[in-house]
Amino acid sequence: APQAVVYDASQDYAVRYEWDPFPENIELLDGATELAVGVRTRVIAKSGLRMDVEFVQLAPPVRAAIVMTKGPAFIKSFAGSWVFKPIDASSTQATFRYAIKTKAWALPPVSEYIAALYFRKAVVARLRGLKQYCERNA
Repeated sequence: APQAVVYDASQDYAVRYEWDPFPENIELLDGATELAVGVRTRVIAKSGLRMDVEFVQLAPPVRAAIVMTKGPAFIKSFAGSWVFKPIDASSTQATFRYAIKTKAWALPPVSEYIAALYFRKAVVARLRGLKQYCERNA
C-alpha cells in the first residue's frame, strides 16, 4: 500500500484493533484527543503487559517514535520507532525497532535476551497484521 495509507493505519487507533494482535486496549491519556509529540498513551497487551508511552516524534507519513514513561517492574527503559519508507507509489517498507533495557536485578543479559525474543515475536505478528490490513484496504 502507499506510504501514507500504511502510516495512517498504524497510527489510527480506531482501526488498530483490526490488524494489531498485540494490544488489548490502547488509550490516550491526560485528556488528549489525537496523537501529537508529548501525548502519552497507555497500552495494555493481550499478555497483560502494561506500559505508558509518550510520543517523542511524529513525522507523518514517515515515522512515529515513543519512549516508555511507566512500565512493567522488570523493564528499566523502552523506546520504539516505526518507520515507513516508500518502495514505489503503491508499496511501503515498514520497520519497527525497539530498544529495551531491563532492571539490574533481572540479570540483564538473560532478561534482555528474553525481552528481545518476546518483542521480536510481537513485531513479526504486528507487521504481518499491518501488511494484511493495508493490502485489503488500500
